[in-house]
Amino acid sequence: MASTTVPPPLRDRLITEFRRFICENINFVPFEHQADWWVTTDGYELTDSVADPDSADPSIQVCLPNGVIEHRRLVPRTAGRAKVVAELGAYKSGKSAGAGLWGAAFAAVPNALVYLVGNEYDMTAPEFDYILEALCSERGLNQKYKSLQNRPKDGRLWLEMENGARFEARSWERSESLKGKEVDAYIYCEAYQLPGIECFTSVSQNLRVRQGYAVFPTTPDRPWVQVFHDNGHGHRDFPEWVCKCAVPATVNPYSFDQSAMDRDRHLLTREKFSIAYLGKLGDFVGRVYNYQRGDRTFTPASHPRLWHRESEGREKTNFKLPHDWRIEIGADTGTYCAAVIIGVSPEGDAYILDELTNYGYVANTPELDPTASIVSWALQLTRMAALWKTRPMAWVDSNSQFKSELAHHGVQLMANMRGREVRTEAARQYFQHQKIFLAPWLKILPYELENAQWPDKTTAAGKYERLKINDHALDCLEHVLSRHPRGSAKATPPPVQPMVGDVQWMGSPIRKRKRGTPVDSHLGGQ
Repeated sequence: MASTTVPPPLRDRLITEFRRFICENINFVPFEHQADWWVTTDGYELTDSVADPDSADPSIQVCLPNGVIEHRRLVPRTAGRAKVVAELGAYKSGKSAGAGLWGAAFAAVPNALVYLVGNEYDMTAPEFDYILEALCSERGLNQKYKSLQNRPKDGRLWLEMENGARFEARSWERSESLKGKEVDAYIYCEAYQLPGIECFTSVSQNLRVRQGYAVFPTTPDRPWVQVFHDNGHGHRDFPEWVCKCAVPATVNPYSFDQSAMDRDRHLLTREKFSIAYLGKLGDFVGRVYNYQRGDRTFTPASHPRLWHRESEGREKTNFKLPHDWRIEIGADTGTYCAAVIIGVSPEGDAYILDELTNYGYVANTPELDPTASIVSWALQLTRMAALWKTRPMAWVDSNSQFKSELAHHGVQLMANMRGREVRTEAARQYFQHQKIFLAPWLKILPYELENAQWPDKTTAAGKYERLKINDHALDCLEHVLSRHPRGSAKATPPPVQPMVGDVQWMGSPIRKRKRGTPVDSHLGGQ
């Protein structure tokens, strides 16, 4: 797409005036919290002072929770127009409507390009519908359009006006399609569901030519959105960032339900209630690990010595396994089977290299692979162990299932007698001391780490163990790390079966090596 002929300063004036025009013509008065961030993108700050409607001084109409409409005075923003804006608010507080009406103003700009980004196409539908209704419906401006697709289920969601202004939905599942174009604005719909601030940083260069905007209307239901709070309140290094926090559900009288709030106050944890109804950043006190997906990832940039060539990227085939690492496997067997391979460096750092599961997560629920079996899983584990130059021997719970079946197929399971409290605390030490790194190709384990939760109280026996929910790969990790407590590279050696003459049993971790046989640092004698 060719760059717009409208220079950014003129574009900015157009969107400010056209947004006002839209609101006047469709009889829309923004809630106070919507107007609060809108005006920052216009270079102003909303005040509590009531303005004279007949005055020429800058002002805006706002709708209060009681339905009263006020004219509020605006004052110039010291840093000018805000370009990265986050609104952290409760569910049903009006975030989508505010973002949609704000974005609709770009229809006045010839060849403007606005992307609506969601974790899935469906997540962008509310904002898109508000844009479409404001611009093209009979209740809106009833403008003609050049092209329209409104099929989020099929991934076809766009609106192109006759002047070339285009609004298009993008799914983060196809994030590569977001790169390479000059963009006037990104609207990140329920941004907390996205993988982290990388959803912005990975495409921010697309905004530079047009000096565009990035808007994040979201519920603060993930730790990573803390970055908006930290940087969007007058941080000297981020003058163009703004964060409007703690927007409660009560600000939207059309959707707020007092009885539901009173009921959920007793049903939800304090943290969840605070997020859902008060729009406040959670303390995430229920989270076991201080981790979110994308954290602690080793890459060619962060760990260049672990890769053959930086130019070949984060591919498993490009990884260079150090000869001095100790490679171990943790496993969890039963209905849901999982295995995780960890390399422990001489410095005591743990590198999570690979994972194997017979399940995946669909809508936060584990879903079994219907084609998987114990036999196929054992064969896959054997191949994975060979890839990482170790034997198919894994630490498991003492009550782990299928030991004999797996042994028949060459997989040996070794009981880890350490309790779950001990195992979890050992793994937590790695994260607290930043002694752990995850391969970029992992999918299941990062999800389970991020969602591991503490219970509300101890058990009847006085134990305080993390909840056993969606944690099969996580169990594998904790088994291995508990063998190397507190980041130490030393480990309790696996049990060794007794020698019979000068022969060791085939299932033993240690075998007698034939003279003259080359030794592999991971496999030992062949």
